Parts: sequence; C-alpha cells; structure tokens
Amino acid sequence: MYSARVSFIAGLIATAALVGPAIAQETQLPDFAGLWQRAENASGRTFQQPIEGPGPIEDFPDAGAFRIGDYNNPILRPHAAVAVKEFGDRGRTGEVLLPPWSLCWPSGVPLVLNMGEPIQILQDPEYVVMLYRRDMQVRRIKLNDGVADNAKPSWYGNSVGHYEGGDTLVVHTVDQNDRADVDRFGTPRSENISVVERYTISPDRSQIEVNFTVEDPETFNTPWSGSATYFRASESFVERICAENNKDPNGGIFPIPVDATPDF
Repeated sequence: MYSARVSFIAGLIATAALVGPAIAQETQLPDFAGLWQRAENASGRTFQQPIEGPGPIEDFPDAGAFRIGDYNNPILRPHAAVAVKEFGDRGRTGEVLLPPWSLCWPSGVPLVLNMGEPIQILQDPEYVVMLYRRDMQVRRIKLNDGVADNAKPSWYGNSVGHYEGGDTLVVHTVDQNDRADVDRFGTPRSENISVVERYTISPDRSQIEVNFTVEDPETFNTPWSGSATYFRASESFVERICAENNKDPNGGIFPIPVDATPDF
C-alpha cells in the first residue's frame, strides 16, 4: 500500500513537472512597462483608420493647414455633425483651436491616444496605471473586475481590463463625463460613451498597437473603430505640470500660480 501511494505521488509530481511549464507559458502576462510615445508630429497625430468598417472623423477635403473635420461622415448624428462643422468654421476664421492638453485639461478616452508627449505604463497584479507626462494625468485600469454600477461620471471614467493571448491588454471604459471631445475635430460625446481599447505589444517590445472601438448612441449612428501606434519613447519622463486654462497656441507651459499668503 505504501509503495503504491509513493508511486502515485511520484506520478503526480512527474505530471506537474511536464504540465507546469506549459501552464506558466499560457499564463505569462505581457510586459507593457516602460515609456511610450506617438511618432507623428502635432499636425499628423490623429486616429488611424481601421482595415474595414466605420472609422473616425478625418480632415475635411479642403481643410488645408486647418484642423477641420469632415462633418459629412455618416457615423455622426445630426447634432454631432453640427458641432464638428461649427468647430471647423471657427478654424477657418483663423482661430487657433487648442487641444485640451494645450489647455492643461484632461483629454478623456479615446482622445488621450493623440497626446504627443511620452506616457509611462506601470503594471502590478491588480492594476495597470498609465501616466501622461503633460500635466501628470493618470489613468488607473483595474484588472479582472466588473465595472462599478452607478459610478459618478469623470474625465477618464471607470476602466477595467484583462489580458488576452499573451500579448494584449483589453480595456473597457465607461462612466466618462461629457466635457471632453472625442477627437481633435470637436466631436462631442455623451455620458453614455463606451470605449474598448486593445493594446497589443510587438514580439520585440518595440511598439504597441492600440485598436479601439467607440459606442455612443447619443452621438454616433453606429459603433466605429480606429487605431494608434506607440513606439519606445526617446525622451525622458520628467514632471510637466502646467496651469489649467493655458492659452498658449503653441502648447507652451505657463507658470504655475502660487499663493504666497499664509492661511493663518
């Protein structure tokens, strides 16, 4: 009996030795940690079109050097098309149309994917944290957990995520407020917007491809998709705090207001 029990246990150990590496390989998590950055310059940094299906707003055919969106895109509901047209008309008059990061405002999702300065990604078993150098904005993505009910809308909403396939992080974001635009063309969003992002890292860890899908029945006639590509950042990640409502058209940094008067 003892001999049979020993043989049985030895068999389990041998099986675990064979299966263990396979399980470890299957459960190996992708490593996104590090500094990343969009490669395009400011004028070209918009969303990339999907291979098929409805895509994001693009520049109007005669936009020239202005940031003017094509308000005829069929994804837009009537009020959203009007908002995009009015935004473009302001640009045609010569008004400098500042993206929120130039004003030191939060960008929201998916617009934050167009931010040009480096981002840093941190990972632990419970969270993925994305740090944006401009104004040190932060997104916290809770892993393997359901979306909270009745969460109060905020700039970046409520994001939950999980890993797939050993190279992809899937993030679902809801509960965003309606204060930020969806893109750089003045496209609005409602508080019912839902965004799913898929971050896929290349085998050599040199780039991250982000494919995302936006659903917002109050703003769009159909779900639509886009993408953005990040490369390893060549710049260092230094603190870049800026004063809210910065009006510098070149996106420069205004001095931070300081109250030197004691409170007591």
